[in-house]
Parts: sequence; structure tokens; C-alpha cells
Amino acid sequence: MATEPRVPLHAICGPAGPVAGAPVLGWTPGAWAARVAAWRAAFAGQPARDVALYFEDAGEFSAALYGAWLAGRTPWLLGDALAATREALAPHGVAWAGDVPGAIPAPAASAPFEPLVLEPGACRLVLFTSGTTGEPAPVPKSLAQLDREVASLEAAFGERLGEAPVFGTVSHQHIYGLLFRVLWPLSAGRPFAPARKVYNEELVVLGPAPLVLVASPAHLKRLPPNQDWAPLRAGLRAVFSSGGPLAPDAALEVRTLWGQAAIEVFGSTETGGIAWRAPGGEQAAWQALPGVDWRVQDGRLVIRSPHLDHDGWLETTDRAEVAPDGGFVLRGRADRIVKIEERRVSLEAIEAALLAGGLVDEARVVALPGHRVLLGAALVPSADGRERLRGEGRAGLVEALRAGLHGRVDRIAWPRRWRLLESLPADARGKTTQRALAALFRPPMPVPQWQARSATQASGRLKVDEELAAFDGHFPQALILPGVALLDWATRLAADAFGLAGNFQGMDTVKFQQLVRPGTELDFRLDWDPARSRLGFRFVSDAGAHGSGWLRFEPGAGR
Repeated sequence: MATEPRVPLHAICGPAGPVAGAPVLGWTPGAWAARVAAWRAAFAGQPARDVALYFEDAGEFSAALYGAWLAGRTPWLLGDALAATREALAPHGVAWAGDVPGAIPAPAASAPFEPLVLEPGACRLVLFTSGTTGEPAPVPKSLAQLDREVASLEAAFGERLGEAPVFGTVSHQHIYGLLFRVLWPLSAGRPFAPARKVYNEELVVLGPAPLVLVASPAHLKRLPPNQDWAPLRAGLRAVFSSGGPLAPDAALEVRTLWGQAAIEVFGSTETGGIAWRAPGGEQAAWQALPGVDWRVQDGRLVIRSPHLDHDGWLETTDRAEVAPDGGFVLRGRADRIVKIEERRVSLEAIEAALLAGGLVDEARVVALPGHRVLLGAALVPSADGRERLRGEGRAGLVEALRAGLHGRVDRIAWPRRWRLLESLPADARGKTTQRALAALFRPPMPVPQWQARSATQASGRLKVDEELAAFDGHFPQALILPGVALLDWATRLAADAFGLAGNFQGMDTVKFQQLVRPGTELDFRLDWDPARSRLGFRFVSDAGAHGSGWLRFEPGAGR
């Protein structure tokens, strides 16, 4: 363990805290204390009692966080700084600090730092999470709550981590990154890196000195096996993953490449950390974190935890079963919050944004199953929507609906599939069921069976099924896959294999040689040219070639 005992969060800026040292990697001793003092002075000079913090740099963020507490302010942490988010907070009189237009200016050095122990019950922090109403729901937490959770984490994993510095691929603007990348390291005396490690090329240079990595399933499921992971593997004390379940194949890949299983942590903004597991590829039950009690009641997980703001039992929105060998197994969420790339997405919020544009009278958004979660929108156009549909066609209406989501909904949560209806499906009770909505959509492509993946090449097999959405309506007399579907599949596969996320700009030498029908087993090969942002693709079967060519994307589109 660390040579010094853990410092409670409320005493970080006190005489026994780490302020005289260098808690942030790359900062000189005393620099963090100076930034805390500067932000304290900046906030003290502002009339607003609440300050929204949004920083890319975790070091500057942590200084502003403690500066706000020392100035008697309540920090608010937002997951984004979209225009709609800022507008929603405007009536509350919240001041902004950080990487946001119109924010409080970053202060210069001010008066010398004066040590001060905070009152843990009086200092509060407001985080936000998607509520069932579709609006971001505030979740206030006291510094005492946060400190109890840090104590639980240190009791569970502190001896394993020792004094290793902490690096992360996740943002500190959410509860997971806040605790694991900032507050826990500050309390335990482990220096933390101010910048996120977004790319795998930034990870391979870590090690062989000891380190801790705070990651997410979105990153861990895309580890290229051809990288030289030996230094990282030699120094890695632990890798944490949270925000969503880590798929068994990804967990196995982590253990294979890095020599140890990722420690998954389960919880939420509202509940704090609940449990952990380290499966390494096999299915494993969740084990409660120190101090957390749990039971399964009416199929729901119920907890009693020091991370809550009360001493009673809380029924969560997670369905669960008791595992035979101890712990519990999760069986999905019971509310309408879904996770896309480890981000919590409120389906109600997307529906509200679609309705706000005036082009639809009714909107229902549903998560579609597949190798990656996609959202589908079932919509009943309004009078204005029907007029646009007649004038600009389906594509024009859908494009207008997408434009209405700008600044209101994170792009990752935009629906990918659209159904325009005369009315929503209803059963005998007049209710629109999840099953009826799901029946409107079908998988966009087969689940790929990957055979090889590297930073620039990937290959695998697709089993084409007649239930695929790509067969809908293109050739009424026969089930024939349109050539454009192969282009879409190549792009989707490349997004998974190479992190392709840029805008499409054109194509070269594209050929469709033979028809693809249900039952065809397609072998595919992808070649990514990062220097020219070009994607080469080829689909073949036992019958011969079906499609090939090159697709061009904006520069910097891939990893």
C-alpha cells in the first residue's frame, strides 16, 4: 500500500493533504496548490453560488473543483457542454468554468495557498444523469458520500495498486472518471495524469514502470493484438472498466494481451459503486464492494450502501438473480435508459427532441439488438411533416429530423433507423408495446465472425439472413441485397475494426459482380489506409466476388 495513510477528501487541502507535493503528473511541487488558490479567488469573486465545471485537463479540473469548495460554491458536473445543455442551465443562474464559451476566465496566480479542512457534510457536488422523464436529472452528493466510496475502493484494491500513478481513457466529468481518475488518487497519494489517453498508441508507451489504467468497455473491446504491449503488461498493476458490461471476448482479449483480467465495477451515478468482478473471459457473478449490502427482491436488485445519502434500502432499476456460488448476476435494466458506447442514453430525451421540431406528432425510440446497439425511431409525421414528406421525400424529412437533434442530443445517440407511420402499433388495450416497436425494425447487417484484425487489415465472415433490414422494399419480387448495403456493411465493419468515424467523401472503382441472396456466406476483407483515409473492401463467397472497391473519408477518420 501507499506509505502514507489515505487522506480524507475533506482534508486534501488541509495541513496533512498532498497540496505541497505534485499530485498531478508533470506538474511541479506546489503547482496544484497554487491553481487551487487561484480558482478559489476566482469563484469567490463571482456572485453565482453554483458553478458548472467542464475541463479537458483533469489536473486543472481538480484544482477548480477544490477551489469551488473552498470558496463555498457548489460545483456542477455536466457530461457535455452542448448549446442545449448550457441553455437549460441558464435559468438557474449557474456560472461556467473551463473549456466553454463565456466561461469564467482561467485565473492567474493569486495569493499564497492557505490550508483549510473542508466540512464534509456541507460541501456538495451535483452530477447529472438521464432521468426517466428524458431531462437530465441532477444527482447531488456530499463530500462525505464521495469519501466513503473512495474508502471502499481503497479497502478493496489499494494494496494491489500501491503507489502506482493513474492513467485513464475516460472523462472525469462523470462519476466513474471523477472517482477513479481524480478523487481516489488524490486521497491515496497516487499521482494522476491530467490528459486522457484516447489512442492505443498512447497506451503502448506506458510501462514498464508501475501504473494503473482506468478504462471503459468501449476502449478495451478494440485493443489491436499486433501492438507491442510488453511494457504496459510489465507495469500494469490493475486495469479498471466501468460504464457497461465488458463482453466476454473483449475480457479474454484483455487478459491475453495484458496478462490480467480487467476489474469491472458496477454502479451508477445515483447509487455509487455497488459491486465488482474480474472475469477475464468467462461469465462471473458480481461481488459487493466493502460496506455494500444487497438482496434480490421481486427480480430487482436492492442495495443498502454507505455511498447513498441515507441508511435505508434502495430498489435499483436493474434486474438480477442470486448466483449459485455467491454474488449476483445482472439480467438487464428495467427502465428506458440504454447504454451506447458506455454512455447512458435516455430514450425519452431523444423522443422529446424529435417532438420539439414540430415535424412529428408521435415519436417512440427503441434500442435495436445486434453486434452493436443502434436506435430506431418510429414516428407519426405531423401536418408539417407530411407536407415536407410530399415535397422532399422520406430522405428530406429524415434529414430535417436529424438537423433538429443538433445541439440537443449527442450524435452517438441519434437514431440510425427510421420508420414513418400513419399511427403507432397498438394492442387490444391501446398500448404500444416494446415488442410491437421492435417488430418494425430488423437487424441492419449480420453479426460478423471476425477471423483477423489489425490496425490496418481485418477479415471475417457474414452469414446473410433473410430477416435483415437491407432486404426491405428494394426488390419487391425477390430477396436480393442492394449493392449499397455492402457499402454500408463495409463502413460498419470498419467502424468496429479501425474506429472509423469520419464523414464519407466518395468512392473509387466500386464494383458489384454478383447478387447476394439469403443464405449466402460472405467472406470479407477490409484494408484501411490511414494516410489517405481510404477503406478498401472485398466481399466474396463460394460463388465468387460480390462487391469490391475503395471508400474515401475525411482526413483523420480512423484511429
